[in-house]
Amino acid sequence: MAILKQNNDMAVSPIVATLVLIVVAVIGAVAVGTIMGTFSSDVSKQASANGAGTAAQTEIVVAGSTTIDPITQLMAKGYTVKNPGVKVSSQAMGSGAGVAAAANGVADIGAASEAMPAKWTNTWPNLKSNLIGYGAIVVITNKAHPGFVPTAGKGIAVGDLQNLYNGAAIANTNGTATTPVAVVRADSSGTADSFFQKFLNYATNPGAPAGGLAASGNAGMITTVGTTSYAIGFADYGEAVANKLAGNSITILPIQDDAAKVYGLTLDTQDNIYTTGSTTQANWNTLRDQAKYVYQHDYLPAYAATDKGKYANGLIRPLLYITNGVPSSSVQNFIEYASNQPYDSDKKINIFQETNNFCIADLG
Repeated sequence: MAILKQNNDMAVSPIVATLVLIVVAVIGAVAVGTIMGTFSSDVSKQASANGAGTAAQTEIVVAGSTTIDPITQLMAKGYTVKNPGVKVSSQAMGSGAGVAAAANGVADIGAASEAMPAKWTNTWPNLKSNLIGYGAIVVITNKAHPGFVPTAGKGIAVGDLQNLYNGAAIANTNGTATTPVAVVRADSSGTADSFFQKFLNYATNPGAPAGGLAASGNAGMITTVGTTSYAIGFADYGEAVANKLAGNSITILPIQDDAAKVYGLTLDTQDNIYTTGSTTQANWNTLRDQAKYVYQHDYLPAYAATDKGKYANGLIRPLLYITNGVPSSSVQNFIEYASNQPYDSDKKINIFQETNNFCIADLG
């Protein structure tokens, strides 16, 4: 029996041994997988920790106004230096589209270059408005073949602008029989809303009249006016100045109110500034300071006391960052940075001044 049992043990042993090897192999594989998984996880965590200073952990998306876009682009550079874990991106698509993007959660911030109209707050009651600065609007014409040539001490009348966009004839054009070409904005624009509804007192923004043209964005407006003979349009002041300092294809027109008071930048002043040093910081600042003085103090049409300054409400408009409700702490921090006179350390200049706009302290 003893031998038989020994033989049975010996006979069973290879099977048991095989099973043991299989179990060991399985356990080993699981153990190795666990170890490798742990190692991989540790490496991943270590890599994340090592890369935290260079890889953006949070992205703030700003979308909207083509006026505010260059401001945001410059602010993003300085803000990222101070907050290396944050990336700020800006998408220029027009004020209305940007606010809709913020309201629907596609963007963190909607940038708008106008006071919030009732149509926005009625549609999206949770919108929260944050003032970051102010911008100016100017009337522009083609420089080589202007649609309007002001005589000494006179500008294009407010009534002429209203007629222009109604498709009617205007007085004192370029001395030819050519009808000026009215250029409007094709996109949902805070600049257009302010110009037409706050400045020219239209109920809604008009489309291009017969023979007129439409352009998207401030840059598109300036390009269209600058490449179209006898064209007249309107644009953000900062964008217009940038053109004067570069391609110089447009002219800023002074405006004349109903009492023949002229306000806005004069052609002589513009040309003197641009030709005596062109792109020097001193000339840039001089032009901006003049615009600030003209728009802030002189722009008071001679109407009844209750109407005084109603046009100014259109040519100086607020620049807003709009959120859908209370923003996250990271978004709020960026908004506060934007509204607190952000500074371009490379050019040693306030970013609003650099883009020919006004920070809150300028007009506050």
